[in-house]
Amino acid sequence: TTLAIVGESGSGKSTLIENVLVPALLKTKGKPTEAPGAFDSLLNAEAVGEVHFVDQSPIGKTTRSNPASYVGAFDAVRSLFAATDAAKAREYKPGTFSFNSGDGRCPVCGGNGFEHIEMQFLSDVYLRCSACNGTRYRPEILEITLERNDQSLNIAQVLDLSVSQACEFFSQDKAVLNRLEPLRKVGLDYLKLGQPVPTLSGGEAQRLKIAGFLADKGQTGSGDLFVLDEPTTGLHFDDIDKLMQSLQELVDRGNTVIVIEHNLDVINSADWIVDLGPEGGNEGGNVVFEGPVDELLHCKRSFTAKALASYRKTLARKNASGYFTQLPASTDVGAAAAGHSHAASGVTAGTLAGKVNANASAAGTLTAAQVRDISVGTAELTPGTSALVTGSLYFVYE
Repeated sequence: TTLAIVGESGSGKSTLIENVLVPALLKTKGKPTEAPGAFDSLLNAEAVGEVHFVDQSPIGKTTRSNPASYVGAFDAVRSLFAATDAAKAREYKPGTFSFNSGDGRCPVCGGNGFEHIEMQFLSDVYLRCSACNGTRYRPEILEITLERNDQSLNIAQVLDLSVSQACEFFSQDKAVLNRLEPLRKVGLDYLKLGQPVPTLSGGEAQRLKIAGFLADKGQTGSGDLFVLDEPTTGLHFDDIDKLMQSLQELVDRGNTVIVIEHNLDVINSADWIVDLGPEGGNEGGNVVFEGPVDELLHCKRSFTAKALASYRKTLARKNASGYFTQLPASTDVGAAAAGHSHAASGVTAGTLAGKVNANASAAGTLTAAQVRDISVGTAELTPGTSALVTGSLYFVYE
C-alpha cells in the first residue's frame, strides 16, 4: 500500500510522521530513537516489520563507499576477476581486488586513489596519488583483465564505467546484472560504479538507498514500512516516474510506503490519502480527509482536492498529456490552435497564420524542425519574438 500524507506547508505532515509515528514504532521494537511526540494510542504496531526512514541525508563520509559496493555488485565483480585464468595462476582471491583491504590496493594511498594533505589554516587538499595515478590498485593487479563483448577491462576501468555501460558489459553475468538493475530502475544509470558516495546529492543518495533495498530481496522482507519525506524534490519528471515505479516494486513485495508529498503525480497514484490542514501553522494539524484518492475529490474543505481536480482535468484535455509534446512534421499549427477547445475565441487558422513568423506558409504550416514544443500558456503575443501563445496553446519556433 502507498499512503500519501498531504496538506499545505506547515500543516503538520512531517511532525506527524517523523516526530510521532516513526519514533513510536521504533520504540515498540526496542530500537534506539528519540522520544516520540504526544499521541493517544498506537494500534497494530506488531503488524509492521522493520521501519526504514529513507531521507536525503548522506549515506556516509568515507570515500571508499561507492554505488557498486552499496548495492552489492562489487562483490560479484571481484569474484569474476578472481575466476580468470590469470588470477588463478597468481593465486589471487576476490579480496585481492578490494581497495579497502588486502595486498592488491595501492600501498601509498591505501586504496583511496588520492592523498589527503591536512592544511592548518586552509581547507584540506586532496591530490591524485602519484603511485597509482588514482586507480587505487597495484600495477600487477591491473594486469588482470576481464573480457566481455569484445572488450577487455581491468578492475579500475570497470569502476570507471557508468551503471548503464556496466549493465551492457556484464549483460551475461546475472550475479552482477541483478545487483546493478535497481540502480537503473531508480534513474541512477549515469553514475559511475566507483564514484565516491559522499559526492552524491541528497536526491541521489535517497534513490541509492531505495536501490539498496531493491537489490537486497532476501533481506528486505514483506511487511516492512518505508517512510519518505518529499522524495520528488529536485527531480525531473522522468526521474519521478522511475522513482514511483521503484516504490511500487517495494509495495508489490508486500511492504507499505508512506510518502509526505506535494507532487500531484505522486498523490494521484497513491492508494490512500491522509490530508492534514486545512491550512498551515495554527490552522493546521487537523485531519481534513482520510481515504482513497478518488473520494478526496469530494472533500470541499481540502485544498489538495481542488488542486487534484484541476490536475485531472488538465490531463483529460487534448494535447495536454505531457509538459512538452513534439508535433509531427507538416503540422498545420493554425488549424491545431483554432480547433482547440481552449483556443482564444475568434482566432481562425488564417488569422493565426498571419501572426506567426516568416517560417510559416500562407496556410500556417510549419515543419517539425521549426515547431519545437507545445505546452500550456496564456493568451499573449509579443511582437518581434518567435513565441506565439493563444489560449492554452504555446508554440515556440526555432
